[in-house]
Amino acid sequence: MKKDKERTTMARNVLDYEPPTALFVPDDDPLRFYRAIAELGLRRLRPKGRLCFEINPLYAEALSRLLVSLGYEAVTIREDDYGKQRFATARKQE
Repeated sequence: MKKDKERTTMARNVLDYEPPTALFVPDDDPLRFYRAIAELGLRRLRPKGRLCFEINPLYAEALSRLLVSLGYEAVTIREDDYGKQRFATARKQE
């Protein structure tokens, strides 16, 4: 299970200060943690409760599709100050 696809392009200041478990997921399942949190949200959030993620821009579109497929609404991807798709929000249905 390869986990390092992005290691070679990641900034040194990120690699030096973030734990590897926070940075790397298996290449064949990059949405693993987003999916787990979103599924938990379906059980634990109140109606109209919100999920908010800081995301990897490479997976913004796939994450948006995942959240919609799970039944979330008002799925939004926002850019950071550098123009990268960095934040995702979604609302649980009523």
